[in-house]
Amino acid sequence: MDSPRTVDFESLEADWLSFDDARARILARTPPMPETEAEPMGALGRSLSRPVHARATLPAWPNSAMDGYAVRRADFPGGNEGTVRLPVAGRSYPGSVPLRGIPTGTAVRIMTGGPLPDGFDSVIRVEHTDGEEVPGTVVVRRHDDLGKHVRAAGKDMRAGDLTVPVGAVVHSGTLPVILGSGCARVNVFRRPRVGVLSSGDELVGTEDFERVISGRGIPDTNREMIAAAVVEAGGVPVDLGIVPDDRDGLARRVESLAGLDALVTTGGASMGEKDLLKRTILEFGFRLDFWRARVRPGSPVSFGHLRVADGAELPIFGLPGNPASAFVTFHVFVAPHLRARLGSPRPSGLETTARTDDELRSTPAMTQFFRVRLYTDPGAGGEARCALTGPQGSGLVRSLRDADALAVVPEGVDCVMRHDPVNVILLHGRR
Repeated sequence: MDSPRTVDFESLEADWLSFDDARARILARTPPMPETEAEPMGALGRSLSRPVHARATLPAWPNSAMDGYAVRRADFPGGNEGTVRLPVAGRSYPGSVPLRGIPTGTAVRIMTGGPLPDGFDSVIRVEHTDGEEVPGTVVVRRHDDLGKHVRAAGKDMRAGDLTVPVGAVVHSGTLPVILGSGCARVNVFRRPRVGVLSSGDELVGTEDFERVISGRGIPDTNREMIAAAVVEAGGVPVDLGIVPDDRDGLARRVESLAGLDALVTTGGASMGEKDLLKRTILEFGFRLDFWRARVRPGSPVSFGHLRVADGAELPIFGLPGNPASAFVTFHVFVAPHLRARLGSPRPSGLETTARTDDELRSTPAMTQFFRVRLYTDPGAGGEARCALTGPQGSGLVRSLRDADALAVVPEGVDCVMRHDPVNVILLHGRR
């Protein structure tokens, strides 16, 4: 693979990488984040940097899956015929050790999770008995539970088992496995701190929205959109504000990037007269890996590294300023980078297939991403379907509202017809 190159703005030539090549180049230059330790609850939403192994066998003993009576099948010579009266020789509760030396021809009252006494192999549900109408004696009225309702020792995990692998995200489902494995602390990847920067004289926040109302400004929707997407991908956003199209202002901001693990900029990504962001960072020794990819929306995307004041090599993503372009290029390029840094076994995200409600027309020379919402069609047996969220112009924000996936029309395909299957990338934190 080619090394990143240092270039000046005037000699900058577009690479026009394919989508797959651009993403692969990013992931090839994505080192993992440093490790840290955390209590299991403090690790929620984070990826494990070391695996978790079970410290104990669970359950430790064969135990009951029902409330009822533990019995031996050998004490029911008649099979499923007739009632059987047995003396009750003890009680078994969760957390106790198995009773030993229980004589044949007896039963043991057992609760769900209670260990089976030595030599017992069945649990008769309490509703299949008389419930000890005469204390100390149980009448078994049905025999179809013989050989059933026994959980084997180690059915959940055995001491030494790998229970949670590297890269697994700690959530409400992995948390009980970690705790059940006996881990008081886990090793996780430190969350990447991601600087988020908007560039452009025309951008205004809601505090100065009168400029937008009067037609003299454009809402700065990108910064908080990108910051939210950073959180969804597992990172910590650092708001670097809006910088005007001013070389000195941009230079001051570039000089103060130490302490970040990545930088995402929006705007100033093309070759326009006022697209100064790329020109400025190139002056500071930015080593460009690529500029422009064959994707739509968002072709003027760039990726490279800059050595900052603390000596670190800072990955910098230059995303286009149009909101839909910034949205798409973040999810298909930046989010995989962040997930890879957090050890995800599938940094490219979750993908599936759905049938499209709409004709998806594309340019065969590009990979095109359409903002879609997913739903299931009950009339087709719950088949996954997708529908466009609205007009797909790159400068529009309203079509982002309902987008929970991107439908992907690859290079070489000019149209996906209505009702045909299409690959979709799931969005919004689905890691």
